[in-house]
Amino acid sequence: MTALAVEVPAATQWFGRLVVRAAGRPLLHIATEGVMAPAMPVFTVPLECEPDAERAPGVRPWDGPVTEASVCPTCLRSLRGEPEPEQPRPVPAGIAEELPQPDPDHRGRRPWAVPDPVTYGEAPLPTEHARRPIKWSLPWGPIPVITHYDPSCEWCGDPAHGEMLRGTQGHPSSQIAPLRVFLARRCTACQEMTAYEQVGSDLQTIAHHKSRAPKDCNR
Repeated sequence: MTALAVEVPAATQWFGRLVVRAAGRPLLHIATEGVMAPAMPVFTVPLECEPDAERAPGVRPWDGPVTEASVCPTCLRSLRGEPEPEQPRPVPAGIAEELPQPDPDHRGRRPWAVPDPVTYGEAPLPTEHARRPIKWSLPWGPIPVITHYDPSCEWCGDPAHGEMLRGTQGHPSSQIAPLRVFLARRCTACQEMTAYEQVGSDLQTIAHHKSRAPKDCNR
């Protein structure tokens, strides 16, 4: 009897390596060996696909599940020692090239209609606080971009910057109803909204509108 040796390709080993997520993107990256986890989103973590820390994209730590489908393909090729894929050859200008035709569909199925994206009702703002009305300066405006800060929604993970609004109550010269300042922030995708009262340099939550969207649906 002859024994047949079957060669099985070794699984990609990223265990023990730091896995990070590109800021504002769902793609996961594998940091180079020996890199420590950053405390906040940074732009200087060398990656398998971009070992030059000065050119690496902004990333933040990732402690969720890791699958091969969610890891950057270039990082995987670097770990496996595989060569880069062959680049498509350029076509000279002025030369027509026939494009490949798709195979005919003989299954007789009708094309499926793509459903419209799910939308959620706009988050309601609190109309009063401490039994006094709040005047909001509508409309909503975009939240300013802050360097080294991930603006993704904490609930649905949408990478948009969201919107914010300012409100006031009372009057600065009134002794009975002094001026009070309020801020509201909402996600334009899932409509999660939180309203705050500005007390000195602190923000105190006065209202929260929970989103109806599934958790992490946009990550």
